[in-house]
Amino acid sequence: MEKLRHANQLLQWSEQRQLNTAQLQQASERYPLQPAPADWLAQANLILLFGTTVLLSAAVIFFFAYNWPHMHYFTKFALAGTAVLLSGLVAVCSAPQSLMQRSALLAASILTGALLALIGQTYQTGADIWQLFASWAALITLLVLVSKSRACYLLWFVILELAASRYLHTRSEFFWLFASAPMILNLTLVNLLLMLFADVALPRLGVKPDNLLLRVSAVMFIVPHTYGGMLGAWDNHYQANLLCYLLLSAGLALRYYRYRRDIFVLALLLYSAIAVVTSLLARLLELSDGFFAMNLLALFVIGSSVAAALWLKKQLQPKAGVSA
Repeated sequence: MEKLRHANQLLQWSEQRQLNTAQLQQASERYPLQPAPADWLAQANLILLFGTTVLLSAAVIFFFAYNWPHMHYFTKFALAGTAVLLSGLVAVCSAPQSLMQRSALLAASILTGALLALIGQTYQTGADIWQLFASWAALITLLVLVSKSRACYLLWFVILELAASRYLHTRSEFFWLFASAPMILNLTLVNLLLMLFADVALPRLGVKPDNLLLRVSAVMFIVPHTYGGMLGAWDNHYQANLLCYLLLSAGLALRYYRYRRDIFVLALLLYSAIAVVTSLLARLLELSDGFFAMNLLALFVIGSSVAAALWLKKQLQPKAGVSA
């Protein structure tokens, strides 16, 4: 696994143009860029272990769902609590930062959500769904921090996103698409915090460097970010969203182009900008001839998309003479 991380780091440096072709070739003599059979076996063991953890946790949840009418609520609580305690006990008894400990903490995090759902369903607390997700995220925060596991952090990110989205769903008629401007802006800022947390804080918390969490959080951020900017082109109530879009997009583009090169994030920002500019052009051409406006917008989308793809492809090609 260590060899794979070295190879991944070398490829990232090459993508960020910190290594040219000759330097990458020289470094590959010490750290092979292609995985060996032992690396494939280690990766397969990792996937199978965490896959087993997720499936066993899902089996517990489906067991309760299937046998719900036939079980006394004391039995339900006893079984759910025992499952959480067993996973916690395995985590405590395992070697620190081992795969077994991380998988046990992941199971405990998943089963904590099942226990919360069991409490809410049994006692009919009347809490909204977003409160369940928010409580779930709060309760497993310590487990996630201790695990230093990307799988646990991914689960935590998804739960936080569901909590924020479900909260907006309670304030709008159709998910968050018809939410007010401040709510869409708040969702954008929450996802921005998650994205910056994945980018800046995770390496300092001991999580192994990986772009997966950053890119997942970037996708969660870009959707409401772009949507708010597009609405700002048509509705004056969303002008703050459009202004926020321009400022945040400029700042993020500067960071992920100059200071921390990430082609995936740059691609999201580029195509997001194309969508917002297209919306602005459509607003300007609102009173124009429909045939002319549609063809002009189509030409702009095609031309700008091709230009963006060519520029991104150019960024992937290392320049000669770039020093490490």
